Amino acid sequence: MLNFTKLVQNEGIKIFTKIGTWVMIAFIPILVIAVALLCKYANEEELAANNVWEFLDLCLSAIPNLMDIVTLFTIIVAAGIVASEFSGGTIKLLLIRPFSRSTILLSKFTTVLLFGLGLTLLLLVTIILTGGIFFGFNGASELHAGAAFSNAAYTWKAIGYSGIELIVMVTLAFMFSSVFRASSMAIGISLFFLLTSGQLAYVLKQFEWSKFLIFANTNLLSYVDGRPLMTSMSLSFSLLMLACYQLLFLALSWYVFAKRDVSI
Repeated sequence: MLNFTKLVQNEGIKIFTKIGTWVMIAFIPILVIAVALLCKYANEEELAANNVWEFLDLCLSAIPNLMDIVTLFTIIVAAGIVASEFSGGTIKLLLIRPFSRSTILLSKFTTVLLFGLGLTLLLLVTIILTGGIFFGFNGASELHAGAAFSNAAYTWKAIGYSGIELIVMVTLAFMFSSVFRASSMAIGISLFFLLTSGQLAYVLKQFEWSKFLIFANTNLLSYVDGRPLMTSMSLSFSLLMLACYQLLFLALSWYVFAKRDVSI
């Protein structure tokens, strides 16, 4: 366990020694403050916020979901964490250590998830503090617009469902990183799927079989809002489909990484 922790720490050091990582971290609070200023001083009714919970709602749904930014940044890290070892030639140094390939791969995946968790916490803390300062901390028990539960309950549901989507999309990017030797290709394909998944799901929803596609099931918040992509779909169905895809992506990642020939 101690050795595994050291592997995760080493992977974390690799991530945080890159300038791009700190740029991504700094970008999140800057963006949240910019959104708060827009909500505070813009005369747009759809951007109005009367308390921190309404501001959270805007950040997680009405305004382009800020969790998508966290997902985007985590995907960039996930898509390069394995592929960059091959493109940079450092994979040889990694594999001569007394650890199995499965352990090395697991440490990388764990590091990516922790990075995504860290960015998510940073986003939420920044939103809550900024929203509280600009709009006040009241309103937690008020009913959410169009829902039978409070603003606070809706917010935590939105966070939880967005977190599930983050994990699935990051695992997809991690699989591409394990399959492709070039990190640029892994990042490019992963970002393509992230940016086009919603449109693809909408275009294909006329076909009943499309509900089995991964991108038709990632928007779990649609069930809370009562607007599923198809009437034949349910929250439990989407969770089951995402779990199946998650296992598939992890299995492919492990198989390719474990079987890949590396001349040491």
